[in-house]
Amino acid sequence: MRWLAAALCALLPLPVVAQPPGDACPPFAAQDNRAPSYPPSELWRLLGYTINVIIEADACGRVTGARVEQAGVAALDAEALAAARAWTVPPAYRGQPRYRLPFAFEPLPEDRPARSGQRPRDPFFDERSSGRVPAAALDDDGTLPGYIADPYPIGFLQIPEAIATLGPLALFRRYGGQANFWLHDEEGLSLFQLEGAMMVRNRLVSDGRHRFVVTSVLCGNDLDACRQSLADLRARRGRQRPQPVAPDPS
Repeated sequence: MRWLAAALCALLPLPVVAQPPGDACPPFAAQDNRAPSYPPSELWRLLGYTINVIIEADACGRVTGARVEQAGVAALDAEALAAARAWTVPPAYRGQPRYRLPFAFEPLPEDRPARSGQRPRDPFFDERSSGRVPAAALDDDGTLPGYIADPYPIGFLQIPEAIATLGPLALFRRYGGQANFWLHDEEGLSLFQLEGAMMVRNRLVSDGRHRFVVTSVLCGNDLDACRQSLADLRARRGRQRPQPVAPDPS
């Protein structure tokens, strides 16, 4: 709750809500105000987003209405709304009927320092390490397809080889039947996901104007199952909203 003072902002000017006697409201439990988690199905996005939710509250701080201030990534918007609707405004912040409540979504489970010099160098290592790809054409709404083929191969020839190499270097997390390997090295930030018949690499890149994710796939022995898995992957991915690259201060 230490971040609450900076995060929970009353939207003014608005009429002040009459405060009931202190014992007229249910006891406030700070631990019940939970921040949402990045949905595992959306971790491929690799970018952090802040979702601002406008909440309306009664005199006891109970949320009576919530809406996303500006629509962004649909799945994250939904998570933020669900979390906000379960919130109660702390007693010290009550007195206004409407607040702005920002939720920060960060995909990485924890900070990962870059680990360099420990990867085998395949023929496309330097191209991937540049972090640059050809310019992407944004749609009118500022989004890109969820699946953009990586212009360079995944970097491994077989899934067992990839697992043996990534295991000692990556941060490993499992979500259901999916194994996730977070890797931060000379090639930047990547998320390798192993599920069923294929391994998927999601790589954060830049075209000089925006940062976004490109994807490559490594199939196992069952090529038909891999083709079907890839088709399913393409179909279920939502649009991605790239982030602008900060201008070079020099």
